[in-house]
Amino acid sequence: MAMTLVKSIKKRNDGRPAAAINRQGSIQAAINSSAIPKAPKYENSYRLESNKPFNVDPVDKIIRQVMTNNLEDIVYDPKECPKLCAEISADIRDRIRKQNFDRYKIVVIVTINEKASQGIQASMRFLWDVQRDNYSSFTFETRTFFAYCCVFGVYCE
Repeated sequence: MAMTLVKSIKKRNDGRPAAAINRQGSIQAAINSSAIPKAPKYENSYRLESNKPFNVDPVDKIIRQVMTNNLEDIVYDPKECPKLCAEISADIRDRIRKQNFDRYKIVVIVTINEKASQGIQASMRFLWDVQRDNYSSFTFETRTFFAYCCVFGVYCE
C-alpha cells in the first residue's frame, strides 16, 4: 500500500491538533499558525516625490572610478569576463546605494566585448517616467576589449 496520512490527529489538552501520524507510526509536527510571523503593514505616505532624487553627477564619478580601477590592467579572457562583469556591477550598485537615493531602484548593466574587427548594436526599451527616471553610462576601451556600463535610476513609489 502507498504511504498515506492517517486522518486521525492527536489532540492536545487545549483541543488544538498536536501532530499527524502516518501509517508507519512516525509523528510529524503540525504547523502552529501563531508561530509564523506576520508581515508588517505600512500606511500610505501619499508622498509623490523623492526626498533625494537620482542625481547623475555622483553616479558618473562612481562608474568612471570603478570601471577604470578594475579594467585598466586586464586583457580580454572570455572565461573571466562574466565573473568580472558581475563583480563590477555589484560594486557599482553597492556604492550607488550608499548615496541613499530615496525611492529609486538601481539597475546596473555591465558588458565586456572583445575587439575583433566587428560591429555591435544594442538597444534597450523601457517604460520611462521622463520627470523622475534617469540614467548614466560610461564606455571604457582598451587594446583588446571595450566595456560598457549603464546605470538606471528608476523611481519606485
